[in-house]
Amino acid sequence: DEVELALGGTITKFCIVHLPFASRSIEIPYVSASILLDGADVPIFHLVQEIPYEEIRIGMRVEAVWVAPDERVPGMESIAHFRPTGEPDVQIDLFEDAGA
Repeated sequence: DEVELALGGTITKFCIVHLPFASRSIEIPYVSASILLDGADVPIFHLVQEIPYEEIRIGMRVEAVWVAPDERVPGMESIAHFRPTGEPDVQIDLFEDAGA
């Protein structure tokens, strides 16, 4: 069944990657993060961009950036990446026990 999720979430884990991404040309290094979308129980893993990698942190609020409407498909490929929202960070202990 199709389920609509929130567009925003919180970074629960992340890593700075210094290897090329197999199917995309992306500037190295880049950040892959575990993102717990608002209202979800299980985080997703996706790219975080539009911020220097040194500034990314656990608890940072992010939002989805979509690919062009004519490129969208039902799946994660429709999300180009996530970017910071500018909202205050979430306290880590609020989602530590949520499987994040």
